[in-house]
Formats: sequence, structure tokens, C-alpha cells
Amino acid sequence: MYPMPVDQQVDQEPEQFTERPLTAVIGTTRDAVHEVLDRPEADALTRHKGIARLSGHLAVMGRTVYPRAGHWPGIGVQLKVECLRQAREVQWTMRALECHLSGCTSAAGRPVRAVGATLSRQLDGYWAAERELVRWVEAQLDTAGQERLAGAYWRALRQAPTRPHPRCPRSGPLRHMAFWWHGQWDRLLDGVDSRAGVGRDFAAILAGPAAAGKQS
Repeated sequence: MYPMPVDQQVDQEPEQFTERPLTAVIGTTRDAVHEVLDRPEADALTRHKGIARLSGHLAVMGRTVYPRAGHWPGIGVQLKVECLRQAREVQWTMRALECHLSGCTSAAGRPVRAVGATLSRQLDGYWAAERELVRWVEAQLDTAGQERLAGAYWRALRQAPTRPHPRCPRSGPLRHMAFWWHGQWDRLLDGVDSRAGVGRDFAAILAGPAAAGKQS
């Protein structure tokens, strides 16, 4: 039996995510992605961690935020389509980076520096499109709706895939099954490939600001 869709779960999320808008939660995730991907001399495990963080974020956006863009009249659908297009490009480039990290340079087809430069350029475009989409979605929601969506994002992040899946369905009921299956399968592969736990630090990352605030 597959788990209930994340946006229908009633788990109690950390206090800070019921008080912060979706923009702030996603901003924390974005910073965590660049914290590891932008290290010039990062080792392979660190780069895998960056891929896991970014893959998880993109999968969760497709699971929780993108679907909301089509609920209201306006430009939401166009914004979603553009985000999906750019997200797939990012995922394909992450696949090439994974090939390099695994030693399959012939499969990647490009030097690792070129792959890294392409990923950086694509992320600049994707983040801009994503910010515009999130601002638009938040503008359609009242405070309670923003809190619920931020909570759904956080809960989904705990079980998100840790590897890019550019062919994953982005609409219909199959997206829920694919999200769950990829999340489970990726973690199994992470253990086999000696990178267990690379996608399990999101809860600590997102809880950090609240914990720091309570200690100050």
C-alpha cells in the first residue's frame, strides 16, 4: 500500500514552517544546495550531496508547488510550464555530472568543467523562473494557505528522491507513485554506492534557523 499523498498528511511540521512563507522555506533549501555545489574543491561525496539536495528540491516542487499553479486563472500555467522545462534541463545536466563522479566520462560526453558551467548557468535561469512562480502562487493564497503549502513542501522533502529523474511524470496520479518509488529506490542505491545518507539532512537544514532563534 502506497503512502497518502504528502499534501494530505497531517504530520506536525516544525513550528517555524507554520510561521514562514513558502518563499523563505525554499530560500533555505536553495542556500543549502549552493553551500555544497559551489565549493570549488569539493570531493565526490560532497558533490553527490549537492545533487541529492537539488534533486530532492526539484522533485518536491513538482509534487507540491507546481500543481497549485493551475488552480487559478492567470499566468500560473505558463509559469509552471517554464519551470518544468528548465527543471528538466537541470536534471539532465545533473545526470551528466553523476556520470563524471561515477567515472563514466564517456557517457557524460563533456568535460566535467563544462558540465559544471552548464549546470551553474541553467540554475541561474531556473531559480529566476521558480521565484516568479512561487511569488505568484503565494499571491493567490491567504496566510493559512501559504502555511499549509510550506508544510507540505517540508514534509515531502523528508522522503524526496536523491537523484535526478528527468523522465519522471509531472502530472496525474503517477507522479505520486513515482515520487515515493524514486525516494525509496534512490536511498537503496545510495547505500550500495557508499553514499548513504546524502539526502537525509534536509530536516536538520530547515530546522536550523528555528533552533538558532530559540537559543539566542
